[in-house]
Amino acid sequence: MRSAEDVIRFRARCAEEIESEAQADFYVECYQSGVPRTFWDVRGDNFTAQHSALKKVQRYCARRRRVLSNGYSLLLMGDNGVGKTMLLSYVLTQMIRRGSTVYYTTLAQLDADIKRGFNDVEAERRLEFLLESDFLAVDEIGKEHFKTESYLNTRLEALLKRRYDDGDPCLLATNLDFGALCRSYGRSLQSMWEGKYQCLILETGDFRAAAKAKMSKDLGA
Repeated sequence: MRSAEDVIRFRARCAEEIESEAQADFYVECYQSGVPRTFWDVRGDNFTAQHSALKKVQRYCARRRRVLSNGYSLLLMGDNGVGKTMLLSYVLTQMIRRGSTVYYTTLAQLDADIKRGFNDVEAERRLEFLLESDFLAVDEIGKEHFKTESYLNTRLEALLKRRYDDGDPCLLATNLDFGALCRSYGRSLQSMWEGKYQCLILETGDFRAAAKAKMSKDLGA
């Protein structure tokens, strides 16, 4: 989670280095929203795989008002390296461009930020503010080192239930299949995922291998 001071410093940098005010404002929104920097400029034609999932995600973005009105959410499932984070970032950057507020975090980062708030009232308030964004993305759900009985999972369930009840969209990504995910988090969350979540199962294959090949080519290795 970026602090308010971090955002102020980054905004000043953008004002100096980026000629377009609109582009600078967009990057500031991406920065303070936690969107991974690698994907700030991601476009549909950047995807060399996952075309079926991309089309569904693009329809989701195109129907933003309906999505916001009904609290429709996404659950992305697939192995490491198949493009889950890239797809999440695509949705978030598209929503920023359309005027919505967004926030991206991983389950591990959420855990760290919650614990930071135990002794830092300002950090706790900032996290709560960010978690109220129009679109909330939580990546890496179901990591093995978080036990089902943990305090984090209790907080996660409360957060997702609150957003579900309030009709606020969530974007979740996991390496687990749906059965394993439900066994890890229980019937309450399963019921929500079976309700207003569109489940997208991503095709197998590691796009990072293609990224490594491009790096080798660019660097002449």
